[in-house]
Amino acid sequence: MRKVRKLYLSFWHPGTMVAEQSTREIDSIVEFDPKKVEWPKSAYAFRLFERFDVLDGAATFKGEPNQLGPTYYHPDSRVETIDEVRANKNATSILVRNMQTNGWKLIIWSRWGNWPQPFDPDKDTVIA
Repeated sequence: MRKVRKLYLSFWHPGTMVAEQSTREIDSIVEFDPKKVEWPKSAYAFRLFERFDVLDGAATFKGEPNQLGPTYYHPDSRVETIDEVRANKNATSILVRNMQTNGWKLIIWSRWGNWPQPFDPDKDTVIA
C-alpha cells in the first residue's frame, strides 16, 4: 500500500442552472502559477485541490479533496458593488434583490459579462 498526492484544477463553466465543472491534473504545486494556467474555452473560474489517494495493488481508494487557496477568476472578469450593479445595463432587478436578500456586498461577472456570482475577497480573487 502507498499514499499518493494528486493535485488538480477544477474549472467552472456556465451551465443551465448551476455551474458545470471539468478537472485537469497538475504535476507540482511548486510549478503552479495561476497566471500561467491554460483556460478551457468556456471556463470562467477555477480552484486548486489536493487529494491523497491510497493505492493497494490494483485498487485505488480516493481521499477527500482539499481546496488550496482561493477561487481564481479569469482576468477578464469584473467585480461590482450593488451600486455598480444598479447602474449596469446588463444587470436585472432579480440580481439586485438577490444581493440585498443574501447580503452579497460584491458580485463578479464572468469574462463574457454574464453569469454573475457572489464574490468574497477573502475567498476569491481575480487573476491580474
